Amino acid sequence: MNTLAMPNRYSRITNQGRLLDRLYRLIYRNPLYTYTLVGRTPTRLLGTPPELIPGNAAAGQLILAGSLPTAKERWPFADIADIPKNTTTNWQAYLHGFKWLSDLRAVGNNKARLLAREHVTTWLNTYTKWSSLAWQADILGQRLTNWIVHFGFFAREAPQEFYDLFFLEVIKQARHLNRSIIGTIAGPGRIQGLKGLIYCGISLPNFEHYQHNGLRLLENELDHQIYPDGGHYSRNPQIHMRVLTDLIAIRDTLTVAHINVPTWLTSAIEGMVPILRTFRHVDGGIAFFNGSNDSDSAMIDMLLSKSGVKTRAILSAPHSGYQRLYAGKTTILMDTGSPPIETANKWGHSGTLAFEMSSGKDRIIVNCGMPENATTEWRQALRSTAAHTTIVVDNINSSEITLAGGFVRKPGHVTSSRREIDGSTIIEASYDGYTKPFGLIHRRLIMLAPDGGEIQGEDNLIGPGGHNYSLRFHLHPNIQVTTLQDKCSAILKPRRGAGWRFTCLDQIIGLEESIYFDGSLLHQRTEQILVSGSLGKHGATIKWRFSKI
Repeated sequence: MNTLAMPNRYSRITNQGRLLDRLYRLIYRNPLYTYTLVGRTPTRLLGTPPELIPGNAAAGQLILAGSLPTAKERWPFADIADIPKNTTTNWQAYLHGFKWLSDLRAVGNNKARLLAREHVTTWLNTYTKWSSLAWQADILGQRLTNWIVHFGFFAREAPQEFYDLFFLEVIKQARHLNRSIIGTIAGPGRIQGLKGLIYCGISLPNFEHYQHNGLRLLENELDHQIYPDGGHYSRNPQIHMRVLTDLIAIRDTLTVAHINVPTWLTSAIEGMVPILRTFRHVDGGIAFFNGSNDSDSAMIDMLLSKSGVKTRAILSAPHSGYQRLYAGKTTILMDTGSPPIETANKWGHSGTLAFEMSSGKDRIIVNCGMPENATTEWRQALRSTAAHTTIVVDNINSSEITLAGGFVRKPGHVTSSRREIDGSTIIEASYDGYTKPFGLIHRRLIMLAPDGGEIQGEDNLIGPGGHNYSLRFHLHPNIQVTTLQDKCSAILKPRRGAGWRFTCLDQIIGLEESIYFDGSLLHQRTEQILVSGSLGKHGATIKWRFSKI
């Protein structure tokens, strides 16, 4: 891989953040710091916020049986003070965030309630001092949120000693969160932390200043994180959905507490809902861009219903950098934006100008996706340009990724346009990510016919550098592909619905193995169509077409 120097300003900002993080850790590790959190302690809650998305009773039964499932990962879970060795950081974060209380609540019996209280009590007695993971601002915000939301479930008929311990430790954590939320975490995680702070301010008597401070900071954060077209600056459809979920929950909690909902919060929700619809395929799941994976379509339906916003999907989201084409039963979703900055999405992908295509409820052309708890090796591979339906030059990523997250150099610039000609929709976009290593511009044009029965595409590499190109079309595992005798065409047949013919003029196409992650840690084997060739003195032009059979 080609390694290039990071721009000085970008490097300076990153280094400053690391230095501040080290300073905060030194302060919080000091044994005396815990004493600064002691003060006036509440003795009750003013009320409990509503639960936006109900838990899963089947997952609750697994917890009762002694294991905790999350993101297709399951580990033994008997004692929260004795976490099994070798568990992933994501699983531990889920454990300390207590979102799983909703699953025990969904079971609803006394056994589930007593187990929930037992785990909360053990945590309160074990993690009384700051720790880097359990007290991380986003995880802390989630924990406070879930404790307050489910308090009526697990605290019912609890002894007085439990109430005394609970409120003593909750207010210590709330004080720490109020102090640390801005200095220790950025990006979407900050919104999760602010949600917990706002819930504390609403539910704890005489701590309204946490609510006011949390809402003030949240307004500033949304101004920074939400694009004018409503998209989240992570450019990850799944993170977008999670942020939207938090905002709807905050809105509903304010409403139940008879607190005026700020207009800026309502506006943010109304802007984000159409973009979430933009990201969806007809099967109800979301596209695989910048680290997202296929979410539960029923949960998305529920979230959209709870939002109360009826606005349709946006076809062109220029600020967020996405385009949606739809005609007949054909849907195309295309990434026409630069990769996200590290603070917005540490694990952004090098997949600029990639697209996905579905026909009816069948996904045909996809990106490879990303499991929730990917290993370092898988994460590096799936963030690469080659894991996306786009073009690769000399096996170099169009935006150079790093093992630690982020990019070696600041991502390049994208230009895009959308127009209609005789009922056909045309997207034309260019990315300069290959300019510095090769002097090349990648230009992609996609045209969808009025009836959705034909897609014409053209990829241009414009410039003098590079040696070889590889144009990849990753196929969904449910697609059976067969190359034809002319060696420039292939038939794509889904398990149901109409098939498609792929043709690449004046090019010999090949089939190679590919992989597909739908959120599970286990990948599915699939195939990809590969068009490869040599670059001339002025680049290359590759024309291709999908036509419905």
